[in-house]
Amino acid sequence: MKLTNYFDISRISLLLKMEFCRSRKAMLMTFVITFGFLFIGLILESVFGFEKVIKSHQGSYAAALIIGGFILSSLTFNDLSNPLKRYNYLMLPASTLEKFLSMWLLACVSWVVMFTLAFIVYALAANTIAHLLFSNITYQAFDPLGKIPMNAIRYYIVLQGIFMVGAVHFKGYVFPKTIFALLLFSIVCGIIFYITMSDLLQLNGEYINEYSAIKGTPLHKAWIFTQWLFWWMLAPLCWGITYFGLKEQEV
Repeated sequence: MKLTNYFDISRISLLLKMEFCRSRKAMLMTFVITFGFLFIGLILESVFGFEKVIKSHQGSYAAALIIGGFILSSLTFNDLSNPLKRYNYLMLPASTLEKFLSMWLLACVSWVVMFTLAFIVYALAANTIAHLLFSNITYQAFDPLGKIPMNAIRYYIVLQGIFMVGAVHFKGYVFPKTIFALLLFSIVCGIIFYITMSDLLQLNGEYINEYSAIKGTPLHKAWIFTQWLFWWMLAPLCWGITYFGLKEQEV
């Protein structure tokens, strides 16, 4: 079978256009509500805070990007939870790869780009308005290339695939179900880690607090390996599970 049967730019662009048109009102409402709450929080911080220089934009961007993106990712493949819409979606003249890529581009790449641009505009407007109301307070400009925003984007790209997995495999209430599954998984992993590494953890507080003291030990190597798995394997694994889960739905 030809490659164009699996991947065609024109079909992906049509899928993106269709999904964007269907979700534009919801996304616009999300932006309005999000930035409305952020601006109210900025005003409250100005009224009740004691800082003369407010630097909250960086943290606000990170929190809103990640939480809003997780919710958006959990709403991908929403048609699969409805029997009639599920049939119509699975019968679309597009391959599984194209359907997956279109949703990933919308929930990951497009979300990061659109939210960042919208936040830059919001920060400029909010700083201007807030400074008119509170002239004695300095509002730090938002730096999209700062450490906190860039780290937020990195974490979001790695973690958002988990909610796409939930969107394919859970029917209804995807976001809370995925959060609950993550909590259970974290508890199980924590218990297993504690049991298997209990001998290595029998160190006094002074020793364990010194990074140089544990450097080179099996505990340190296990932590380095875990970090490598998180940054380089978690996202591709989630995307693969999402793709094959969607493929099973079509079968």
